[in-house]
Amino acid sequence: MNSFTHSLRYSQCLLSVCLAAGLSAVVGLPLVAQADSLKETTPPPMAAPPVLKASAEGQSGQPALCPAVGNHGVVKGTRSNVRARPSIAAEPVIQLNKGESVTIVERKIVSGNGKDTEWLRIQLPPQAKCFVSAQLVNNGVVKADSIYVRCGPSTNHRDVGKLAKGDSIEVIKAHGGWLQIKPTPQCTGWIAAELVDIVSAPAAPDVPPAPAPPVTILPPIASGTATPPGPLVKVVDADPDLIVQYVVRDGILAVTDNGAPAPYQLLTPELNRLQHRICYLENDHTDLKRFEGKHVRLAGNERWRKGDRDPVLVIDRIGMVW
Repeated sequence: MNSFTHSLRYSQCLLSVCLAAGLSAVVGLPLVAQADSLKETTPPPMAAPPVLKASAEGQSGQPALCPAVGNHGVVKGTRSNVRARPSIAAEPVIQLNKGESVTIVERKIVSGNGKDTEWLRIQLPPQAKCFVSAQLVNNGVVKADSIYVRCGPSTNHRDVGKLAKGDSIEVIKAHGGWLQIKPTPQCTGWIAAELVDIVSAPAAPDVPPAPAPPVTILPPIASGTATPPGPLVKVVDADPDLIVQYVVRDGILAVTDNGAPAPYQLLTPELNRLQHRICYLENDHTDLKRFEGKHVRLAGNERWRKGDRDPVLVIDRIGMVW
């Protein structure tokens, strides 16, 4: 009881100092996240995904510079494979020849075998073979809420895109219970960046970014004190592989290593010189340096995609725990 009283008084004193100093709110990330439904339980831990092999394919030259999304490129490798995932072991979707143009929509660095390899996500060309289930289409219009576009006529083939109810498609021919369709703009594949010469698009005019909602910095919290529940997650897209929920997490805030999906992470308190990661932290607009190595309590939308080992929490509120 004496220890609790001392901790409570210390927290009250520190709170008074912070208020007197005029501590102001700082800007944080928006809370909108993608999910198909809200889950009330924390997603179970998953096994670590296999390390992607990142060797190049086809004939290659020097590694290309990392392009901006929306740039175009020209294939320089002969018979270069476009794959369903950014891995040399992933299923091939189509082969492109030297001189063919591609539209780049994303880039990704994959680590493996002691080196980093860049992959480019591109829109599939019209000659790529894409398939959808015939049962989910009526007269060239999608009738299900959402369907996957696959690179072969069965569910054993990888998905390369997704269509929503009411989307129109161009059917090329029937293939059993499947329809071969012309690739839509949502159909994409991956090609090793060193097989593509990047053609930069003209620079867009500078547009000032819209102000982001503030992140609430809570006053120091006594250990064991409950945090008020936060808002519900706003569902903006249906994705059966994504779970989003509003959570409150306690732990030690720490910097991540290079190549991690976020610059910060939340760790368990050290026990027998061991710590475990609770989640990664996203917050581009808030300076978290003051919280490094400190015991904090965070609240915000936490998203977890099936196949990922650790979830990512987008910070809404943060406070010290004493």
